[in-house]
Amino acid sequence: MSLAPTSTPGAPRLPWLPTMRGLAILMIVLYHITIAIYGTPWFAHPRSDWPDPAARIAQLQPIPQENPVAFLLANLFRYAGWLGYQGTGVFLVISGFGLTWALVSRSPAALLDRRAFYLRRFLRLFPLYWAGHLFFLVFNNLAGWRPFSPLDPRFALSLLGLRFLPGVFHFISPAWWFIVLIMQLYAVFPFLWEALKRWGAIRFGLGALALTLLSRAIGFFLLPVDPEMWSRGLLFTSRLGEFALGMILAWWAAGDPARVQGWLCSLRSRLALLLLYGCGIGLSFTRPGAVIAPLLVTPAVSGFLALAARDLLPRWPRVAWLFSQVGVFSYGVMVFHQPLLWVLIIWLWPFHMPLPIRMSLIGAATVFIVIFSAVMETGVNRLLGRWPFNRIFPPLGPYARMPVQNVPLSASRS
Repeated sequence: MSLAPTSTPGAPRLPWLPTMRGLAILMIVLYHITIAIYGTPWFAHPRSDWPDPAARIAQLQPIPQENPVAFLLANLFRYAGWLGYQGTGVFLVISGFGLTWALVSRSPAALLDRRAFYLRRFLRLFPLYWAGHLFFLVFNNLAGWRPFSPLDPRFALSLLGLRFLPGVFHFISPAWWFIVLIMQLYAVFPFLWEALKRWGAIRFGLGALALTLLSRAIGFFLLPVDPEMWSRGLLFTSRLGEFALGMILAWWAAGDPARVQGWLCSLRSRLALLLLYGCGIGLSFTRPGAVIAPLLVTPAVSGFLALAARDLLPRWPRVAWLFSQVGVFSYGVMVFHQPLLWVLIIWLWPFHMPLPIRMSLIGAATVFIVIFSAVMETGVNRLLGRWPFNRIFPPLGPYARMPVQNVPLSASRS
Protein backbone atom coordinates (compact mmCIF):
# COMPACT_ATOMS: atom_id res chain seq x y z
CA MET A 1 0.00 0.00 0.00
CA SER A 2 1.36 3.37 -0.97
CA LEU A 3 1.58 6.58 0.96
CA ALA A 4 -0.02 8.22 -2.04
CA PRO A 5 -3.48 9.35 -0.97
CA THR A 6 -6.77 8.10 -2.29
CA SER A 7 -8.85 10.79 -3.94
CA THR A 8 -11.60 12.24 -1.76
CA PRO A 9 -13.04 15.74 -1.49
CA GLY A 10 -10.90 18.05 0.60
CA ALA A 11 -7.89 16.41 2.21
CA PRO A 12 -7.00 13.06 0.56
CA ARG A 13 -7.84 10.05 2.69
CA LEU A 14 -5.09 7.74 3.92
CA PRO A 15 -6.77 4.36 4.41
CA TRP A 16 -4.03 2.95 6.63
CA LEU A 17 -4.28 5.73 9.22
CA PRO A 18 -7.37 4.39 11.08
CA THR A 19 -5.71 0.97 11.26
CA MET A 20 -2.64 2.54 12.80
CA ARG A 21 -4.84 4.37 15.32
CA GLY A 22 -6.53 1.09 16.21
CA LEU A 23 -3.19 -0.58 16.90
CA ALA A 24 -2.05 2.35 19.04
CA ILE A 25 -5.20 2.53 21.19
CA LEU A 26 -5.10 -1.23 21.80
CA MET A 27 -1.50 -0.85 22.98
CA ILE A 28 -2.72 1.69 25.54
CA VAL A 29 -5.59 -0.54 26.64
CA LEU A 30 -3.18 -3.47 27.06
CA TYR A 31 -0.88 -1.29 29.16
CA HIS A 32 -3.69 -0.33 31.54
CA ILE A 33 -4.77 -3.97 31.88
CA THR A 34 -1.19 -5.00 32.64
CA ILE A 35 -0.49 -2.37 35.28
CA ALA A 36 -3.79 -3.21 37.00
CA ILE A 37 -2.60 -6.82 37.34
CA TYR A 38 1.18 -6.61 37.69
CA GLY A 39 1.78 -3.02 38.76
CA THR A 40 3.44 -0.10 37.00
CA PRO A 41 6.89 -0.72 35.48
CA TRP A 42 9.73 1.26 36.96
CA PHE A 43 11.20 2.11 33.58
CA ALA A 44 9.76 4.47 30.96
CA HIS A 45 8.74 7.36 33.24
CA PRO A 46 10.96 8.82 35.97
CA ARG A 47 9.15 8.93 39.29
CA SER A 48 9.64 10.66 42.61
CA ASP A 49 9.70 7.25 44.35
CA TRP A 50 12.07 5.54 41.93
CA PRO A 51 14.17 2.84 43.62
CA ASP A 52 17.83 2.38 42.78
CA PRO A 53 18.76 1.17 39.25
CA ALA A 54 19.31 -2.40 40.43
CA ALA A 55 15.72 -2.59 41.70
CA ARG A 56 14.38 -1.15 38.45
CA ILE A 57 16.14 -3.84 36.46
CA ALA A 58 15.22 -6.59 38.93
CA GLN A 59 11.54 -5.87 38.34
CA LEU A 60 11.95 -7.34 34.85
CA GLN A 61 12.73 -10.82 36.19
CA PRO A 62 10.17 -13.41 35.06
CA ILE A 63 7.39 -14.20 37.52
CA PRO A 64 6.96 -17.88 38.47
CA GLN A 65 3.83 -19.80 37.45
CA GLU A 66 2.41 -23.23 38.13
CA ASN A 67 3.34 -24.69 34.72
CA PRO A 68 5.48 -23.80 31.67
CA VAL A 69 2.51 -22.70 29.54
CA ALA A 70 1.25 -20.32 32.22
CA PHE A 71 4.82 -19.11 32.78
CA LEU A 72 5.25 -18.24 29.11
CA LEU A 73 1.79 -16.70 28.77
CA ALA A 74 1.96 -14.56 31.91
CA ASN A 75 5.44 -13.19 31.26
CA LEU A 76 4.89 -12.46 27.58
CA PHE A 77 1.66 -10.69 28.50
CA ARG A 78 3.40 -8.69 31.23
CA TYR A 79 6.36 -7.60 29.10
CA ALA A 80 4.24 -6.73 26.05
CA GLY A 81 1.71 -4.91 28.20
CA TRP A 82 4.33 -2.83 29.97
CA LEU A 83 5.47 -1.55 26.56
CA GLY A 84 1.95 -0.48 25.65
CA TYR A 85 2.48 3.02 27.07
CA GLN A 86 4.30 3.75 23.80
CA GLY A 87 0.94 3.96 22.06
CA THR A 88 0.48 7.49 23.43
CA GLY A 89 3.58 8.64 21.59
CA VAL A 90 2.26 7.08 18.40
CA PHE A 91 -0.98 9.01 18.84
CA LEU A 92 0.99 12.25 19.13
CA VAL A 93 2.70 11.50 15.83
CA ILE A 94 -0.61 10.57 14.19
CA SER A 95 -2.29 13.73 15.51
CA GLY A 96 0.43 16.01 14.16
CA PHE A 97 0.41 14.11 10.88
CA GLY A 98 -3.38 14.22 10.43
CA LEU A 99 -3.78 17.91 11.16
CA THR A 100 -0.88 18.87 8.90
CA TRP A 101 -1.89 16.48 6.10
CA ALA A 102 -5.31 18.10 5.96
CA LEU A 103 -3.60 21.39 5.09
CA VAL A 104 -0.42 20.59 3.19
CA SER A 105 -2.06 18.02 0.90
CA ARG A 106 -4.09 20.88 -0.56
CA SER A 107 -1.40 23.54 -0.53
CA PRO A 108 1.90 24.04 1.34
CA ALA A 109 0.82 27.64 1.87
CA ALA A 110 -2.71 26.82 3.07
CA LEU A 111 -4.25 29.31 5.47
CA LEU A 112 -5.93 28.02 8.60
CA ASP A 113 -9.22 29.52 9.77
CA ARG A 114 -8.43 29.62 13.48
CA ARG A 115 -11.97 30.27 14.66
CA ALA A 116 -13.40 27.31 12.73
CA PHE A 117 -10.41 25.17 13.73
CA TYR A 118 -10.89 25.80 17.45
CA LEU A 119 -14.65 25.29 17.27
CA ARG A 120 -14.21 21.95 15.54
CA ARG A 121 -11.60 20.80 18.02
CA PHE A 122 -13.86 21.87 20.87
CA LEU A 123 -16.73 19.79 19.48
CA ARG A 124 -14.48 16.83 18.88
CA LEU A 125 -13.04 16.74 22.38
CA PHE A 126 -15.21 18.32 25.06
CA PRO A 127 -18.72 16.85 24.57
CA LEU A 128 -17.57 13.24 24.84
CA TYR A 129 -15.10 14.18 27.55
CA TRP A 130 -17.94 15.71 29.57
CA ALA A 131 -20.11 12.66 28.90
CA GLY A 132 -17.33 10.54 30.41
CA HIS A 133 -17.40 12.65 33.57
CA LEU A 134 -21.15 12.24 33.96
CA PHE A 135 -21.02 8.52 33.24
CA PHE A 136 -18.31 7.83 35.83
CA LEU A 137 -20.01 10.08 38.37
CA VAL A 138 -22.85 7.55 38.31
CA PHE A 139 -20.82 4.40 37.65
CA ASN A 140 -18.17 4.92 40.34
CA ASN A 141 -20.75 5.63 43.02
CA LEU A 142 -22.92 2.65 42.05
CA ALA A 143 -19.91 0.31 41.84
CA GLY A 144 -18.40 1.63 45.06
CA TRP A 145 -15.06 2.10 43.33
CA ARG A 146 -13.37 5.44 44.04
CA PRO A 147 -16.72 7.25 44.41
CA PHE A 148 -16.69 11.03 44.21
CA SER A 149 -19.11 13.91 44.57
CA PRO A 150 -20.07 16.41 41.86
CA LEU A 151 -19.27 19.06 44.49
CA ASP A 152 -15.64 17.89 44.63
CA PRO A 153 -13.57 20.84 43.31
CA ARG A 154 -11.53 18.40 41.24
CA PHE A 155 -14.65 17.49 39.28
CA ALA A 156 -15.17 21.07 38.08
CA LEU A 157 -11.47 21.54 37.36
CA SER A 158 -11.38 18.32 35.32
CA LEU A 159 -14.48 19.34 33.37
CA LEU A 160 -12.64 22.52 32.36
CA GLY A 161 -9.63 20.52 31.22
CA LEU A 162 -7.41 21.76 34.06
CA ARG A 163 -6.10 18.31 34.90
CA PHE A 164 -2.51 19.53 35.11
CA LEU A 165 -3.28 21.04 38.54
CA PRO A 166 -2.16 19.15 41.69
CA GLY A 167 -4.55 16.40 42.71
CA VAL A 168 -6.48 16.42 39.42
CA PHE A 169 -4.01 14.68 37.10
CA HIS A 170 -5.12 11.15 38.08
CA PHE A 171 -8.71 12.00 39.07
CA ILE A 172 -11.50 9.68 37.77
CA SER A 173 -9.41 8.21 34.94
CA PRO A 174 -5.61 8.61 34.92
CA ALA A 175 -5.65 8.04 31.14
CA TRP A 176 -7.31 11.43 30.67
CA TRP A 177 -3.98 13.19 31.06
CA PHE A 178 -3.51 12.40 27.37
CA ILE A 179 -6.76 14.11 26.37
CA VAL A 180 -5.67 17.31 28.09
CA LEU A 181 -2.27 17.06 26.41
CA ILE A 182 -4.04 16.83 23.04
CA MET A 183 -6.12 19.87 24.00
CA GLN A 184 -2.92 21.83 24.57
CA LEU A 185 -1.41 20.72 21.28
CA TYR A 186 -4.59 21.60 19.40
CA ALA A 187 -4.45 25.04 21.00
CA VAL A 188 -0.94 25.74 19.69
CA PHE A 189 -1.25 23.93 16.34
CA PRO A 190 -2.14 27.05 14.28
CA PHE A 191 1.07 28.67 15.49
CA LEU A 192 3.08 25.51 14.84
CA TRP A 193 1.66 25.38 11.31
CA GLU A 194 2.79 28.94 10.64
CA ALA A 195 6.22 28.13 12.01
CA LEU A 196 6.49 25.05 9.79
CA LYS A 197 5.57 27.07 6.69
CA ARG A 198 7.98 29.86 7.56
CA TRP A 199 10.99 27.86 8.69
CA GLY A 200 10.68 24.65 6.67
CA ALA A 201 10.75 21.10 8.00
CA ILE A 202 14.40 20.93 9.10
CA ARG A 203 14.56 24.18 11.07
CA PHE A 204 11.10 23.59 12.50
CA GLY A 205 12.04 20.08 13.61
CA LEU A 206 15.30 21.21 15.21
CA GLY A 207 13.48 23.96 17.08
CA ALA A 208 10.80 21.58 18.35
CA LEU A 209 13.46 19.06 19.36
CA ALA A 210 15.46 21.66 21.28
CA LEU A 211 12.38 22.99 23.08
CA THR A 212 11.30 19.46 24.02
CA LEU A 213 14.69 18.45 25.39
CA LEU A 214 15.05 21.71 27.30
CA SER A 215 11.55 21.43 28.73
CA ARG A 216 11.99 17.84 29.86
CA ALA A 217 15.38 18.56 31.44
CA ILE A 218 14.05 21.59 33.32
CA GLY A 219 11.03 19.65 34.57
CA PHE A 220 13.08 16.63 35.68
CA PHE A 221 15.89 18.47 37.45
CA LEU A 222 14.83 22.04 38.30
CA LEU A 223 11.06 22.29 38.82
CA PRO A 224 9.22 21.03 41.94
CA VAL A 225 6.80 18.91 39.91
CA ASP A 226 6.11 15.19 39.79
CA PRO A 227 8.62 13.90 37.20
CA GLU A 228 6.23 11.18 36.02
CA MET A 229 3.48 13.71 35.33
CA TRP A 230 5.95 16.00 33.58
CA SER A 231 7.29 13.13 31.49
CA ARG A 232 3.83 12.13 30.30
CA GLY A 233 2.82 15.61 29.24
CA LEU A 234 1.83 17.91 32.09
CA LEU A 235 2.83 20.73 29.73
CA PHE A 236 2.73 20.23 25.96
CA THR A 237 6.35 21.31 25.50
CA SER A 238 7.56 18.08 27.10
CA ARG A 239 5.98 16.04 24.25
CA LEU A 240 6.15 18.61 21.44
CA GLY A 241 8.88 16.74 19.56
CA GLU A 242 6.66 13.72 18.87
CA PHE A 243 3.77 15.86 17.65
CA ALA A 244 6.14 17.91 15.49
CA LEU A 245 7.53 14.69 13.98
CA GLY A 246 4.07 13.88 12.67
CA MET A 247 3.76 17.36 11.18
CA ILE A 248 7.11 17.01 9.43
CA LEU A 249 6.27 13.57 8.03
CA ALA A 250 3.03 14.94 6.57
CA TRP A 251 4.93 17.85 5.05
CA TRP A 252 7.43 15.51 3.40
CA ALA A 253 4.81 12.94 2.36
CA ALA A 254 2.74 15.55 0.54
CA GLY A 255 5.82 16.80 -1.29
CA ASP A 256 7.24 13.40 -2.29
CA PRO A 257 5.18 10.36 -1.18
CA ALA A 258 7.42 7.89 -3.00
CA ARG A 259 10.51 9.07 -1.13
CA VAL A 260 8.84 8.64 2.27
CA GLN A 261 7.46 5.23 1.33
CA GLY A 262 10.84 4.08 0.03
CA TRP A 263 12.55 5.19 3.20
CA LEU A 264 10.08 3.31 5.41
CA CYS A 265 10.35 0.11 3.40
CA SER A 266 14.13 -0.10 3.14
CA LEU A 267 16.02 -2.64 5.23
CA ARG A 268 18.45 0.04 6.39
CA SER A 269 15.59 2.11 7.79
CA ARG A 270 14.08 -0.83 9.62
CA LEU A 271 17.42 -1.58 11.23
CA ALA A 272 17.69 2.08 12.19
CA LEU A 273 14.25 1.92 13.80
CA LEU A 274 15.32 -1.15 15.80
CA LEU A 275 18.45 0.66 16.94
CA LEU A 276 16.46 3.72 17.97
CA TYR A 277 14.03 1.56 19.89
CA GLY A 278 16.71 -0.36 21.75
CA CYS A 279 18.59 2.80 22.70
CA GLY A 280 15.38 4.50 23.82
CA ILE A 281 14.34 1.61 26.05
CA GLY A 282 17.81 1.42 27.59
CA LEU A 283 17.90 5.16 28.29
CA SER A 284 14.44 5.10 29.88
CA PHE A 285 15.83 3.37 32.98
CA THR A 286 17.65 6.55 34.10
CA ARG A 287 16.37 10.04 34.71
CA PRO A 288 18.92 11.76 32.43
CA GLY A 289 18.20 9.16 29.76
CA ALA A 290 14.44 9.69 30.12
CA VAL A 291 14.95 13.24 28.85
CA ILE A 292 15.59 11.88 25.35
CA ALA A 293 14.10 8.35 25.47
CA PRO A 294 10.61 9.16 24.03
CA LEU A 295 12.21 10.97 21.11
CA LEU A 296 13.88 7.68 20.17
CA VAL A 297 11.17 5.19 21.08
CA THR A 298 8.20 6.98 19.52
CA PRO A 299 9.63 7.32 15.98
CA ALA A 300 10.59 3.64 16.06
CA VAL A 301 7.21 2.37 17.25
CA SER A 302 5.39 4.72 14.88
CA GLY A 303 7.44 3.38 11.97
CA PHE A 304 6.69 -0.23 12.87
CA LEU A 305 2.96 0.41 13.28
CA ALA A 306 2.87 2.33 9.99
CA LEU A 307 4.50 -0.61 8.21
CA ALA A 308 2.05 -3.02 9.82
CA ALA A 309 -0.96 -0.87 8.91
CA ARG A 310 0.18 -0.22 5.31
CA ASP A 311 1.80 -3.46 4.25
CA LEU A 312 1.20 -6.31 6.70
CA LEU A 313 -2.42 -6.16 7.89
CA PRO A 314 -3.96 -5.53 4.42
CA ARG A 315 -3.00 -9.13 3.61
CA TRP A 316 -5.81 -10.05 6.02
CA PRO A 317 -8.58 -7.61 5.06
CA ARG A 318 -10.97 -8.59 7.84
CA VAL A 319 -8.28 -8.12 10.49
CA ALA A 320 -7.29 -4.77 9.01
CA TRP A 321 -10.93 -3.70 8.92
CA LEU A 322 -11.36 -4.67 12.58
CA PHE A 323 -8.36 -2.62 13.68
CA SER A 324 -9.51 0.31 11.56
CA GLN A 325 -12.95 0.26 13.23
CA VAL A 326 -11.29 0.35 16.63
CA GLY A 327 -9.21 3.28 15.35
CA VAL A 328 -12.30 5.17 14.19
CA PHE A 329 -13.61 5.16 17.77
CA SER A 330 -10.23 5.52 19.46
CA TYR A 331 -11.24 8.67 21.30
CA GLY A 332 -14.26 6.99 22.86
CA VAL A 333 -12.06 4.10 23.95
CA MET A 334 -9.61 6.56 25.50
CA VAL A 335 -12.40 8.24 27.46
CA PHE A 336 -14.14 5.15 28.82
CA HIS A 337 -11.82 2.16 28.94
CA GLN A 338 -9.56 2.54 31.96
CA PRO A 339 -11.95 2.80 34.94
CA LEU A 340 -14.24 0.14 33.45
CA LEU A 341 -11.38 -2.27 32.88
CA TRP A 342 -9.91 -1.75 36.31
CA VAL A 343 -13.21 -2.39 38.06
CA LEU A 344 -13.74 -5.57 36.03
CA ILE A 345 -10.21 -6.78 36.76
CA ILE A 346 -10.69 -6.12 40.48
CA TRP A 347 -13.85 -8.24 40.33
CA LEU A 348 -12.43 -11.04 38.16
CA TRP A 349 -8.82 -11.48 39.23
CA PRO A 350 -9.30 -12.77 42.83
CA PHE A 351 -11.27 -15.81 41.63
CA HIS A 352 -9.16 -18.95 41.45
CA MET A 353 -9.15 -20.14 37.86
CA PRO A 354 -6.55 -21.14 35.25
CA LEU A 355 -4.62 -18.22 33.81
CA PRO A 356 -5.85 -18.76 30.21
CA ILE A 357 -9.45 -18.49 31.43
CA ARG A 358 -8.67 -15.30 33.32
CA MET A 359 -7.05 -13.81 30.24
CA SER A 360 -9.98 -14.87 28.07
CA LEU A 361 -12.46 -13.18 30.42
CA ILE A 362 -10.42 -10.00 30.43
CA GLY A 363 -10.21 -10.15 26.64
CA ALA A 364 -13.98 -10.52 26.40
CA ALA A 365 -14.42 -7.60 28.80
CA THR A 366 -12.09 -5.51 26.64
CA VAL A 367 -14.15 -6.24 23.52
CA PHE A 368 -17.31 -5.25 25.38
CA ILE A 369 -15.75 -1.98 26.57
CA VAL A 370 -14.55 -1.10 23.07
CA ILE A 371 -18.06 -1.67 21.72
CA PHE A 372 -19.56 0.32 24.59
CA SER A 373 -17.14 3.18 23.90
CA ALA A 374 -18.08 3.18 20.22
CA VAL A 375 -21.79 3.33 21.09
CA MET A 376 -21.25 6.21 23.51
CA GLU A 377 -19.16 8.16 21.01
CA THR A 378 -21.69 7.60 18.23
CA GLY A 379 -24.52 8.71 20.51
CA VAL A 380 -22.77 11.92 21.53
CA ASN A 381 -21.89 12.72 17.92
CA ARG A 382 -25.48 12.21 16.79
CA LEU A 383 -26.71 14.40 19.62
CA LEU A 384 -24.41 17.17 18.41
CA GLY A 385 -26.13 17.06 15.04
CA ARG A 386 -29.56 17.68 16.54
CA TRP A 387 -31.32 20.80 17.67
CA PRO A 388 -30.30 23.00 19.48
CA PHE A 389 -26.65 22.18 18.83
CA ASN A 390 -26.93 22.63 15.08
CA ARG A 391 -28.36 26.08 15.78
CA ILE A 392 -25.66 27.05 18.25
CA PHE A 393 -22.93 25.94 15.82
CA PRO A 394 -24.66 26.24 12.43
CA PRO A 395 -21.49 25.81 10.31
CA LEU A 396 -20.54 22.74 12.33
CA GLY A 397 -23.86 20.96 12.75
CA PRO A 398 -23.60 18.98 9.48
CA TYR A 399 -19.88 18.47 10.12
CA ALA A 400 -20.59 16.90 13.49
CA ARG A 401 -22.62 14.18 11.77
CA MET A 402 -19.79 13.19 9.42
CA PRO A 403 -17.91 9.98 10.25
CA VAL A 404 -14.68 11.95 10.67
CA GLN A 405 -16.18 13.36 13.87
CA ASN A 406 -15.41 9.96 15.38
CA VAL A 407 -11.66 10.50 14.97
CA PRO A 408 -10.77 13.38 17.30
CA LEU A 409 -7.35 12.07 18.27
CA SER A 410 -6.01 12.72 14.78
CA ALA A 411 -8.06 14.84 12.48
CA SER A 412 -8.26 13.90 8.82
CA ARG A 413 -9.78 17.24 7.77
CA SER A 414 -9.09 20.74 8.94
